[in-house]
Amino acid sequence: METTEAVVTVLIVAMTIGIPFAGLTLRFSLKPLVDAFIRLREVQLGVGSGDAALLRERVAYLERVLEAHGLMDERLPPSRLGAPERLPASVNLKDRERV
Repeated sequence: METTEAVVTVLIVAMTIGIPFAGLTLRFSLKPLVDAFIRLREVQLGVGSGDAALLRERVAYLERVLEAHGLMDERLPPSRLGAPERLPASVNLKDRERV
């Protein structure tokens, strides 16, 4: 094999394997940085604050529809909306439902 053939073979292998491999490596290494930058820009511009309000309105509407059809068991008081569910202290551990 001559030197020219060896160089051409190495270049062809590098182009067919090396360039896609380098591209995938860059994509996976830069994706978290780009996502973080996009989220930062959304927060700075205030994009997404309307999404939460729209979601709250939709959930309230669905709750009203369920209440109208009698499918809601009980309405949670506003003080308990964000609180995690707690079992009474008197319940033994073996009697609790395991999830």
